[in-house]
Amino acid sequence: MKQYILFFLLFSFGILHSNSISINRSFADIIQNQIDRKLSDEEVQKRGLDVLAAEVIEKIDEIDLRKTARSAIFETSYGFRWKMINLHTGNMIIIKVNKEFQLISARNSKKTKIMVP
Repeated sequence: MKQYILFFLLFSFGILHSNSISINRSFADIIQNQIDRKLSDEEVQKRGLDVLAAEVIEKIDEIDLRKTARSAIFETSYGFRWKMINLHTGNMIIIKVNKEFQLISARNSKKTKIMVP
């Protein structure tokens, strides 16, 4: 009888251990998909994202292009995002667009919307 209990415990431990490994792998895949990827300058130029980003920025009245700097463009699961910083006042605007470069949101550093798409 003791042999059966020992066999049952080892068998159940093996099943539980293999399930936990598959759960950890799927969890790691989910986390890895949510990480934003910084695009290189060459990739931005090659894909023409500079021009598309400029078109989106021109539609936002709050941004004075002469006084702002743009951060690198990050590719996300929903599309792209970047930051615009006013060099005189230090105000920051976070811009998010979808894969077709349609504006999703434009928020200032206080997390309030500055433009509704």
